[in-house]
Parts: sequence; structure tokens; C-alpha cells
Amino acid sequence: MSTITFEVDDKNLSFVKTLLEHLKGVKNVTVQEEESFYKTDFVNSVKEGREEYNKGECTTISVEDLWK
Repeated sequence: MSTITFEVDDKNLSFVKTLLEHLKGVKNVTVQEEESFYKTDFVNSVKEGREEYNKGECTTISVEDLWK
């Protein structure tokens, strides 16, 4: 038996896991995620901010107006 290690982005983790589970001869697909040194509250806050930005729910300030 051999072990292969993959480094996969969080976006693609589900896809790669499903792909490996469907391959013949592949057994015991396990996912070992690295523990982040950021606090969960901070990570959730950043994700929420990105979602709001992508939806257009943000305020834009020009560089010239920053110091007014």
C-alpha cells in the first residue's frame, strides 16, 4: 500500500475528495486540514466582508477624499 499527499485549495477540496472516493482501488480517503493561526471570529468577519463586497454592499472612497 502507498500513501499520496495532495495540497489542495479549500475551494477544490470537496471536488478532489469526491474524485478520489470514486477511483478504483482508492480506500480510506481522509482529509487533514491545517489549523489556522487566525481566530475563527476574525476569519468569519473577513469572509463576511468579502461576501458583502462581492454583492456590492460597500462604500467606495476615492484616494483624494481620504484625508478630508
